[in-house]
Amino acid sequence: MRLAICSRTDRPAAIAAAADAAKRLRARGEDVVEVTLDAPTLAKDIAGAQVVCVFGGDGTMLRAARRIAPLGVPLLGVNLGRLGFLTGTSVDAFDGTMGEVLAGRSTCEDRTIVAGTVTRAGITVYEGRALNDVVVARGEQVRAIHVDVRIDAEPFTRYWADGIVVATATGSTAYAMSVGGPLMLPTARDMVIVPVAPHLSFGNAVVLDPDQHVSLVVLDEPARISVDGQEERDLRTGDHIEVRRSDVAACFVRTSTMPPFLRLLRQKILKDGDLTP
Repeated sequence: MRLAICSRTDRPAAIAAAADAAKRLRARGEDVVEVTLDAPTLAKDIAGAQVVCVFGGDGTMLRAARRIAPLGVPLLGVNLGRLGFLTGTSVDAFDGTMGEVLAGRSTCEDRTIVAGTVTRAGITVYEGRALNDVVVARGEQVRAIHVDVRIDAEPFTRYWADGIVVATATGSTAYAMSVGGPLMLPTARDMVIVPVAPHLSFGNAVVLDPDQHVSLVVLDEPARISVDGQEERDLRTGDHIEVRRSDVAACFVRTSTMPPFLRLLRQKILKDGDLTP
């Protein structure tokens, strides 16, 4: 099997762990290529790979999903971060997990990605993809902003809030949850709209069908758009932001040795531990 071992150039521990894993896989006779996530030649580097093993934390997995999902290659996250909610295995369990993958005992779990587009005076000024969320929020000034929201071009409401989170099911356990949004199973294709600190505005989260899209119009400056908390752009009054489900999905490798989502949720977020009898 052709495998790609991927890490970021600014994470020495991840680079070292990835190199060590690549060495062990080659010793097993596997065809392995080592790549860096930020390389401009990434698509060419991983051509022909059947799995990309991503060494890092949740932030690295977010970057990997945005870059690699359009290439159609499954991702296996190997946690070196703090939470590791998006990763599938750890450095210590990597050999066992790869044994399952190489034996054909793995599946692909599709995760929705959303596409966000900013249009200014009829011209597209930014396009991005998000595995977790697209957020439109206030800028440097500490004050609420007004944002008009439409769903499928139908007027919904005008928010006066610190921001608006449009999250995927995967992102429902991230920023959206911290501001009161619902928890969703990560394989769901729905999106959710969650206002951040709404003032005299509709304060409930709204779950959308998979094929619906959200339009937001910024009525105040300063404001910013944030994609997965990693890409940001300044917005101007009148900017139009559209968020819809992308035609690209991220494939996460899963094996029977990995904990199911609800157990992972209890252990890492709810802190209830393993309640299995």
